[in-house]
Amino acid sequence: MRRIVIGVLVGAVTMLGVTLLDRFADTSVPVLSTLATLPDPAAAEARRLADLPPPPAEAGICLNWTRADAADTVAVPCAQPHRFEQAGSVQVTDQATLPDDRTWRQLVGERCTPMVTAYLGDKFDQDGKFRVGALKPSQARWAEGERSMRCGLQTNTKSGSFLPITGKVADQDQSKVEAAGTCLAIDGRTVGDPVPCTGPHAVETVGVVDLAEQFTDGKYPAVDDQDKFLQARCGEIAAQYAGSADAIAQKKLTVYWDNVAEQSWQVGSHKVNCNLAALLPDRSGFAPVTGSAKGPVTVAGTPAPPTGPGAPPSPGAPADGSTTPTGPVDDAPPAGTTAEPPVPIPTQVLPLPGTGGGGGNT
Repeated sequence: MRRIVIGVLVGAVTMLGVTLLDRFADTSVPVLSTLATLPDPAAAEARRLADLPPPPAEAGICLNWTRADAADTVAVPCAQPHRFEQAGSVQVTDQATLPDDRTWRQLVGERCTPMVTAYLGDKFDQDGKFRVGALKPSQARWAEGERSMRCGLQTNTKSGSFLPITGKVADQDQSKVEAAGTCLAIDGRTVGDPVPCTGPHAVETVGVVDLAEQFTDGKYPAVDDQDKFLQARCGEIAAQYAGSADAIAQKKLTVYWDNVAEQSWQVGSHKVNCNLAALLPDRSGFAPVTGSAKGPVTVAGTPAPPTGPGAPPSPGAPADGSTTPTGPVDDAPPAGTTAEPPVPIPTQVLPLPGTGGGGGNT
């Protein structure tokens, strides 16, 4: 759970894995355009795709695909990289007509979230890196009478691109952390997808800390206790990463860290990131940084303009080989669902050398 200076609703994002992304702040994120028909591949390839059986629908099956249209979706061992882990399927026979995107989102929130939570044995981290997703029937399959919706788990970038999952979700720490050396794009005053550190970015991750190694009694550590430990630990990690604490100060960068929420801790998410970033003079957002903190950097003193929609998200997997994604969704999430907020400005930062004081609230 990230500590923030402005009120931001933090919660799990429920979305359709094949079609839907909600709004983030004031930026509408694009979704997949409607897929009409498959392109005209060689006849043999077309026949091969047409003959692919639908993947099993039961819980615990992991799905992957390689084609842009997801026409080659297959079940794979969950130990291999995949894009979707099924928790089961539900019927939507109460829907008289094919639901629109807004209704699909609401159905996912109402019917898939409880199923996913039960599938994980009530160990689902709502603030973690995994999201509740669903695979819905295509319009053609709906017309044929198909009324099942597959519920499951996925992980995405802010713009909606699917990220690979390796292993069963229940067997891993669900902490939403980035690997050291990862830079996140500057998007207005907040952050976007991972980008090369050589270009403008908002945040550079310098390390991952497992709080369970410090707080060994199993009890949830209060945020103040987390901060007391992380202030020193993240300072050490950042100084080692950038060369020294003086180097960080000379580059006008700030060390900050994340915190773990109690709900996340109780389900086994114990890891947080230590980060480097530059704040705007009024601390209202991130200033664009160009270059890795390991070398020369350039810090802009004004906020970057919000980015456009960006690259289209990766395609969703068809539940039956013929699922058709819908067009862009520009309206807000319906009641019962939440949109993932942009990464907020940190409240806990290390003071510059010589300024005194502790982390404190910005």
